[in-house]
Amino acid sequence: MLSLEDTAAVEILRILVENYGFDESGGKIFQKNGVPIICLDKSMLYADDEVASLEADLVIVPSKHVSETGRRCLLVHSTGNWGASALYGGKPKQLSATSAAAVYKALIELRQAVENSGLRDVEVGMEATHHGPYSEKPLIFVEVGSDIGAWRDTKMAEAAAEAVHQLCFGGETNLPEPAVGFGGGHYPRDILKPVFTGSYMVGHVASKHHFPLDEEVIRQAFQRTVEQPRTALIDWDGLRSEHRTTLTRILSNYGVDVVKV
Repeated sequence: MLSLEDTAAVEILRILVENYGFDESGGKIFQKNGVPIICLDKSMLYADDEVASLEADLVIVPSKHVSETGRRCLLVHSTGNWGASALYGGKPKQLSATSAAAVYKALIELRQAVENSGLRDVEVGMEATHHGPYSEKPLIFVEVGSDIGAWRDTKMAEAAAEAVHQLCFGGETNLPEPAVGFGGGHYPRDILKPVFTGSYMVGHVASKHHFPLDEEVIRQAFQRTVEQPRTALIDWDGLRSEHRTTLTRILSNYGVDVVKV
């Protein structure tokens, strides 16, 4: 599902149609082998109702990423709001369902696509869980950043389209242990290190900026990941001491193993 208001999403759609055989079937829907791409005339951040109407095992949202730095990047993240604010869609203190496996596969495919394409100075990474839409079906964003030049870059769109296509039609892969990430910045690079070595896969991530967290939303991070992780990756130096203490107590009570990264 994507927004036709989104420059990067429209470019990724073009690649999926021209290179991967998605055909328009009417009503702003494109399909291949029963897998639809549904196009909306509104921002995906506020598409709660449209997502709720889908029958899907996984919802993938191609999208642009905006950053003041303008750095070139390909990113993956889950959606939801850790706190009481829902300025950018979703619901206060509610995390969407996600799939750590889908996030992991997208990251690996993006990295491989970047290597194969010869793209230079492009970071493949992850963002902490943020913004809408709220979804009770596993939902992830695959984003191209961070300015108009990147959003219209054919090679960047091709890398994102390859990842989206592989998520829809790729074969089974050996998957590492699922986990939830806590700490660090909005771009959780330290948490990503054991992901890229194949030790863990991560769905939801709460950056240090979201702390202190309510216990209920911490529980949601595990319960609303379809793989039901029982491990937390904590960027130990990327959290204040008092926040680590409270978090580890909650995790211990919940029977979650803690791994310091």
